[in-house]
Amino acid sequence: MAGDIPLATAVTAVLAAWQDQVARGEMSPQTLSRFGQLLRRFEAFAAVRGAVLLDDVGTALACQFVDAHGRTRHRHVAPASLSTRHLRRSVLRMCFATARCLALTNADPTRDIPLPRRLCGATRPLDEAEAVELRRAAQFTAQPTRHAAAAALALAGGFSGEIGHIAPRDLDLTHGRVWMHGSAKTQSRWCPLDPWGAQVLAARARHVHTTAPPSHDARRPPLAVSARNGTDEQIQARVCVALRDLLTRIGLAADTAVRPSSITAYAGWETFRRTGHIEAAAHHLGMSSLDSTAALIGHQWQAPPPPAPAPNSPDESSPDA
Repeated sequence: MAGDIPLATAVTAVLAAWQDQVARGEMSPQTLSRFGQLLRRFEAFAAVRGAVLLDDVGTALACQFVDAHGRTRHRHVAPASLSTRHLRRSVLRMCFATARCLALTNADPTRDIPLPRRLCGATRPLDEAEAVELRRAAQFTAQPTRHAAAAALALAGGFSGEIGHIAPRDLDLTHGRVWMHGSAKTQSRWCPLDPWGAQVLAARARHVHTTAPPSHDARRPPLAVSARNGTDEQIQARVCVALRDLLTRIGLAADTAVRPSSITAYAGWETFRRTGHIEAAAHHLGMSSLDSTAALIGHQWQAPPPPAPAPNSPDESSPDA
């Protein structure tokens, strides 16, 4: 019975399934290592609290793990940061989603764990676990789909207003990149493709070449929409519908801070995290404003100065404070 499955056995099965995702390019080896370490920590955390079976894990235990204190880089015990809590919840959610796909459980103990939003703006980037789930939900089988192509182009750093105009001749698979033509708000540029995106777009390009009607427009068949006819606004709307459908498939429809641009923002955030430079993220996304880039990826790069100390109050920098 599913309820009799040891938690350790379930975790091993989930990690094996994630390893398969790495083989398909849906997850990077670095992500697997990071998520795997966190999942094993949860396994030990649960065992100490008497949860040895998969179905022993309920919302209360999952919430304790998400909110558990950790150690800082100076080895001091401190409350977990909001980003760490979100990561823990995302990895647990992804673990149980995988376990459901493996028919190990029907539960999702993370469903009723609320957390504060990660940014003050209207839109947030996807997190790493959500990006992995998006690739899995978009993955084509026998026939590459427009949904998969739209996801690959958004994860590469394309905006919805650009994605519908990308054609096979815009791909440079030799160098793992795609040419974004830009829009009224973004500049034209090369965007890097991850292995999954390159695989999806190569298959989609082969498909549209073999199925496009023999017409003048067949020289530039779009990869992510069914036809090039219509206004730019109509083409963009088709892309948004496809991306929203994928976000719904991975359970993010109710999150009002998640929009199609959240997928693109993830690409910018990953570039910023890798380089440490907001300028690199802006260049990746074709954005001319560093402030707009920071707002999109949820980074407060110009924090306001701290308030001045009140009169007659000790300055924190004073030896006597």
